Amino acid sequence: MIAKGILHVHSTFSYDGKMSLSALRDLCIERGLSFCFLSEHTDFLTVHNAQLFAQECRALSTGSFIFIPGFEVPYTVGPLKNEIARSHKDAHILLFGTEVFLGQKADAQILRQWSHASALTVLAHPVRNSFTVDETLTEVLDGIEIWNQQYEGKRVPRTRSVRLLRTLQKENQKLLATGGLDFHRIDHMGSPVCTMEVSQLTRATLVEALQTGAYTFGTQSVTVSSIGMWQGNGSFRHGVISRFSIMTIVCGKTVNALLAYFGIRLPKNLVRFIRKRI
Repeated sequence: MIAKGILHVHSTFSYDGKMSLSALRDLCIERGLSFCFLSEHTDFLTVHNAQLFAQECRALSTGSFIFIPGFEVPYTVGPLKNEIARSHKDAHILLFGTEVFLGQKADAQILRQWSHASALTVLAHPVRNSFTVDETLTEVLDGIEIWNQQYEGKRVPRTRSVRLLRTLQKENQKLLATGGLDFHRIDHMGSPVCTMEVSQLTRATLVEALQTGAYTFGTQSVTVSSIGMWQGNGSFRHGVISRFSIMTIVCGKTVNALLAYFGIRLPKNLVRFIRKRI
């Protein structure tokens, strides 16, 4: 059977999530989706809430819709090989398919433990930490998020993220590409959508498909394979679309922050209109 779903999703178990798991499930079903790989922020999360999160994922999963729990943990990138260390933000690491909670932040040792307990360990939105990867990340990563809706938009992956993937694949041919919504609120629903072919809809079959790269992700017009290839891969047109989307997102965030400074909020309908098209 063909199953469609979304990756990199936050509910109210994340400090900045706006939708409960129950409401999120209803939204997914309404959009024809049958699975959701969650990645709750570990910032401010407690052991107790992490346990409640795992329990609620199980309770809300049915024969037609599955929640797969996971976390997004900050990790401070260490000294870089063959490169002068630059000032950069913490890397955010997606730990898909795990109920294990090991704390609000991860050092190299904790990250290794978390990676062993997870189905897939992925570097989220690499632009956020200046595309920097240290020895620990080289060791533990199973994938690179080359397409994050909040940083790249709904149309195509980021060219530089794809280049990072290609560079790392020279040392690790099994390294996968992923695409996620970085969903926090209802207007984040959209693309890229992940498609898997599974024998039956269970947590185990979905996790196995993710681990083995038996999936694609994208839109109706752009379908990306799990190794980061698609028709027109790296074309001039793709580059133009990517740069336009990124520029629009950056400008929008800048304008929004400036307006917020003066206590001005854009009409929600206008924001949703823009978000649906970028």
